[in-house]
Amino acid sequence: MMNDARVLIVSTVADVATDHVVKILSDWNVGHHRINTEDFPFKASLTLDYRDELSPSLDFGKGSRPYDTIWYRRMRSPSLPAEMDTGIYDFCLRENRAALLGGLLSQHARWMSEPGAVWKAEFKPYQLRVAKEVGLRIPKTIISNDPIAIRQAFEEFGPLVVKPARSGHFVEAGEEFSIFTSMLTRSDLEQLDDAKWAPSIYQEHIQKRCDVRVTVVGTKLYPAAIHSQTNPEAKVDWRRTSDPDLPHSVIDLPERLASQIRSLMARLGLEFGCVDLVLSEQGEYVFLEVNPSGQWLWLDDQLNFGISEAVAAWLAGRADV
Repeated sequence: MMNDARVLIVSTVADVATDHVVKILSDWNVGHHRINTEDFPFKASLTLDYRDELSPSLDFGKGSRPYDTIWYRRMRSPSLPAEMDTGIYDFCLRENRAALLGGLLSQHARWMSEPGAVWKAEFKPYQLRVAKEVGLRIPKTIISNDPIAIRQAFEEFGPLVVKPARSGHFVEAGEEFSIFTSMLTRSDLEQLDDAKWAPSIYQEHIQKRCDVRVTVVGTKLYPAAIHSQTNPEAKVDWRRTSDPDLPHSVIDLPERLASQIRSLMARLGLEFGCVDLVLSEQGEYVFLEVNPSGQWLWLDDQLNFGISEAVAAWLAGRADV
């Protein structure tokens, strides 16, 4: 018999984390419905009906139903149909997104997390401001495409790291690439002409004991130390290593830091997020960024955190997990 909770999951077909949470909800007999956003509008339909209720009913081709909770995980666009003009394709995507997101936002539901909050929190300059306001230490930072400003920051801050202002993924000639956080050397300062094409984040290089990943589900924190300094490939950016056995450990956060992270999430309007920090050699925690739609499955695998269960429990309105 199905639990009364009605959960709508807005995700993508490729998101394995969603698969895990959906399985748990099924095992718990929690009523749920998953939509994969790349199915719209070419493989799936959407109807919003305003006739009877204050908020429109949602029908994804299988009958309308109200939802108590909406998990806004991710959105992806469908591929361009071979026979469709690109201008018509762009128009269809815009109209579909307006109808789908508008319908979702019209629902009276609990959110993990509201799309507007997710979009706003994805802007790293905004994250850094809010982090400072709640008392978190951030690195000395400039975001710029001005070679003069970048050189001045290098002289003032000392060694710099550089990372993308938004996403480190791009496609060139049909091939996907990733941009990781990298050291900026003094010789790089003489080759900054291309910097003007894309503003980047330049920050002081912090000598660190380890990286720290804090996955936040509601008010619950799941902090892990990533022992990046044990591997030369991972010293600047732990995601860069090809080592599947990079050491991780469960850690306890100072109460003040935990409170600041909860305040950060509340200010950003997020019920879920993955907060990245570093623990400096001097023992100071320094905030880097928060990913409102981050991954966590490898942490569950290595550290048995139970984050997937915690997400499912939040969606189902359960407090016993």
